[in-house]
Amino acid sequence: MQTKKAISYLFPTKIKSGTTSKGQVYEINFENGYKVLNSQNANYSYGSLHQIMQKGIFESLKIIKPQRILMLGLGGGSAVEILSKKCAWPFQIKAIEFDEDLVKFAHEEFNIGRYKMLNIEIADAFEWIQKASEDGYDLIIDDLFIDDQVPEPCFELDYLKTVSKQLTPQGIYFRNMMNLSSNQQKAYEKNLEDTFSQVNCTKAKGFDNLIYLCRQ
Repeated sequence: MQTKKAISYLFPTKIKSGTTSKGQVYEINFENGYKVLNSQNANYSYGSLHQIMQKGIFESLKIIKPQRILMLGLGGGSAVEILSKKCAWPFQIKAIEFDEDLVKFAHEEFNIGRYKMLNIEIADAFEWIQKASEDGYDLIIDDLFIDDQVPEPCFELDYLKTVSKQLTPQGIYFRNMMNLSSNQQKAYEKNLEDTFSQVNCTKAKGFDNLIYLCRQ
């Protein structure tokens, strides 16, 4: 394993790959000395996505010190690591992940179990959010993807309004977006503006991803 890690500074070295029970193609590699989780066409955790998550989380923490955090999509747990390093106060994370194999990898390959403030629920996020009775999250991190595509329900006004009801009055909704056409972006931003009173969009340096930070 140490040899693969050393070689990864020259080129990625594969640890394991396959298809999850939910049909997601995955690879776990060493890249530049770090273990990462990739889908077929995108990074899911600890690679380029980690840098994008850092940008969104850092900007969120400038505004609010969240004590209750909801994560829609866990992957390998990259965002959990960022929060654990940057939040110097007690907080709890509720993570919703529909692919039980990704949760397994998060434990076996990325030691997600060391984060005692994390509670993981294996569920379909779209179904979970509709039934959720628990509200009052200070930060919602929405990173739902299937490979490199954002699921269609994420764009819909009804979904955004349902998610917004889970926020505290001063809470922040953080959404990472990619591969949007011009028309998709305009329609999505219209729905965000119809849901939230404040919508801010920035780009992560060096990436095409759009980072949306929205407030009630």
